[in-house]
Amino acid sequence: MISLTNNNSASSSPGDKETTTSAESEVSSATLDVEAITQQANMTIVIHPGSSHLRIGRASDPQPVMIPHVIAWRHKNPGTQTAKRMKLIREDNKPDLKDLRKIEDMFFFTGCLESTADEVRKENSKKKPEKLQEGCGWTWTDTSLAPKFLIGDDALYIDEEDCYDLFWPIVNGQLNLKSKSITAVLADLQCLWTKAIENFLRIPVKDIGKYRCILVIPDIYNREHIKNLVNLLLDQMQFSAIIIHQESVCATYGCGVANACVVDVGHQKTAVCCVEDGFSHFNTRLCMDIGGCDITGVFAWILMQNNFPYKECNVENRMDFLLLEELKETFCHLDVDRIGPEPQEFSLRRPGQMSLLYPFTLGDEAMQAPISLFFPKLYGKQCQSLCIHFPTKNMGASDDPFDETYLASTRTKQEEAWAVKKEKAAAARIEEKIESNDRDEISMMTHKEKLGRKFSIPKEFIGLDDAIVWSIENSPDSYENELKSKMYSCILVVGGGLANFDGVEDYLRKRIEEKIPKSSKSLVGHVKVVTKPKGQDSSIISWKGGTVLSSLDNAQELWIKRNLWMEHGLRLLRENCAFIW
Repeated sequence: MISLTNNNSASSSPGDKETTTSAESEVSSATLDVEAITQQANMTIVIHPGSSHLRIGRASDPQPVMIPHVIAWRHKNPGTQTAKRMKLIREDNKPDLKDLRKIEDMFFFTGCLESTADEVRKENSKKKPEKLQEGCGWTWTDTSLAPKFLIGDDALYIDEEDCYDLFWPIVNGQLNLKSKSITAVLADLQCLWTKAIENFLRIPVKDIGKYRCILVIPDIYNREHIKNLVNLLLDQMQFSAIIIHQESVCATYGCGVANACVVDVGHQKTAVCCVEDGFSHFNTRLCMDIGGCDITGVFAWILMQNNFPYKECNVENRMDFLLLEELKETFCHLDVDRIGPEPQEFSLRRPGQMSLLYPFTLGDEAMQAPISLFFPKLYGKQCQSLCIHFPTKNMGASDDPFDETYLASTRTKQEEAWAVKKEKAAAARIEEKIESNDRDEISMMTHKEKLGRKFSIPKEFIGLDDAIVWSIENSPDSYENELKSKMYSCILVVGGGLANFDGVEDYLRKRIEEKIPKSSKSLVGHVKVVTKPKGQDSSIISWKGGTVLSSLDNAQELWIKRNLWMEHGLRLLRENCAFIW
């Protein structure tokens, strides 16, 4: 028995050793892979610039550093110049309250607006502020050392009488070229981003060349601006390589879903598009120049109409606007069960002034303000100047001669045959309509197929629910409209402009269910709105997706290296981007 056991043991030992060696090799390989990914993430910086905030951090960080995306420049001749007070609010942001009462489909408000407003005005007229014993708790930014420029909170909390001018490089999600040239704006961004990397990520400027960068950009972008930003990061800031990707796709990566209709409501813009397996469908994209700051403007205006006890409040004053932003984020909601007056209070704290506690009564304005996104007419005169944007095709560039225009004009016979086949298929669909004598639908279909869209482009500003339905209804055809059903079942709301309001999921779902066309209702199983996937902060989900992108195996071919960029330029964006440039 002993001998047999020993023999068996001896005879099986080589195989056991091979198995053990193989297992150890796999464990060792997995460990090396994890270490390589971790090292790669540590050496990758993800940048997501926004109109209000800059989100920046290493791909290995659990959260980004989030700072106000503003830079303050010291006057060249202090004492002889007047500080430029750049407004944080749009002009003419005064809603028409009569329109608010006339809107018949604003359910949950019928018959209660006027009486509630009168009651709130009467209560607020009696309110008086109370003096607080404790101090302000904060001070103006110290500029005694006369720094040339300041960024983030240091810039935002400079005394308005100090000799600095504030500038926001991004407006409505695009470069702010209203008062500066593109060269000056890019110089501001270089100073701002470099200082943020140095101060918050503790990376010396001389070491930036050792790092790679992922830049998260809007879904509807200006190609010339993006080219200049890539050149800024690779040539001026000296990153070793870069990937650019769209906010909506990064949002799906950040919350771990494959298909979603992504609704990004930011500070000054609202973008909607449908994403399928990491691809943003071209004809489903739209962007509106409206966002959280417009909700703040409506909220402020209605508060003042209801005898807001802080009579000196001026929405054009920077500190007052920041106070109103805080009140909006604290009190505004879309919870239909919270209708009616509520007693509230807030404290007013300013350096060098007595701190005051203001009690006040809050009425329906807490819900009226965020609802303004669904009813553009509430923006009054401002609505006439608001813009709605759609993606445009690449018309070519002088520094990229072999672009898609050139390729289309020099395509092979096989590619030409495919194009002819596609045109014949479209003609066949029209013939089917002719046989059914649906003449009106034929003319509409012919026009829209030329545009590549099934629903025509809106000619005027539309509500958020209409924008979402428009985007989903323009999603590509699929078997039994499976894709369209997937989009309605996962409407992902990201950004800091809307997603954090209580009750937004139920309210938005009900609005969308009412707007779905009859032709699609039978195909849609259920509508689901997601605002905080996995408990994450909705304002950083796109940044989080950028960190995920950095570690994907199939993303390694997307990197644009500095030396290749200096040699080939714009051509690399067309060839390396994960989306159609």
